[in-house]
Amino acid sequence: MQITSIKDLPPQDRSRQHARVLRLLFEHGGKQAMSEDYLQLARASDSCWKKPDVSLLLATVRGEDGPALIGASFMAGYGKDAFLIAIHPLYRRKGIGSALLRRQLEELGKIEIRANLSQTALLNLLLKAGLSGSFLGKNPAGRKFLSLNGETKNPVRPPRAPTKEGEILCLFLS
Repeated sequence: MQITSIKDLPPQDRSRQHARVLRLLFEHGGKQAMSEDYLQLARASDSCWKKPDVSLLLATVRGEDGPALIGASFMAGYGKDAFLIAIHPLYRRKGIGSALLRRQLEELGKIEIRANLSQTALLNLLLKAGLSGSFLGKNPAGRKFLSLNGETKNPVRPPRAPTKEGEILCLFLS
């Protein structure tokens, strides 16, 4: 599996990948596809990806026709303004969601997400990714939520080595 930020893609590939993510979220994101967060992602443009508090990550695996999109995670406002995550059903419960969230934390430096207490699967995912609960509250509809947040120890992100899936990272020379 490879996790890629839309910011790292060439400009000509961004709109195609953006459309693929919207389709994945619509087909496999459940009720998220009808949310305001989904509409915010749908309206996002190239200028949006340049903001430091916005991130869209793609999880892909190697397929017969090239990389196949199996998951995606979108955050705006460090997760406060918008948060979406979807994993294809065939790849769920394999650690892909928590890997996406850990990478989001690396990319953004900090995350704050509110999850309804009835969303046990989401709460488990957020806790597995290393986020911790900060406070309980009630949303305007009267539902209780838990605010979870996480911060990287080192806010300066080290540059990533450009690797592709299957590429050899080290060579052992004798």
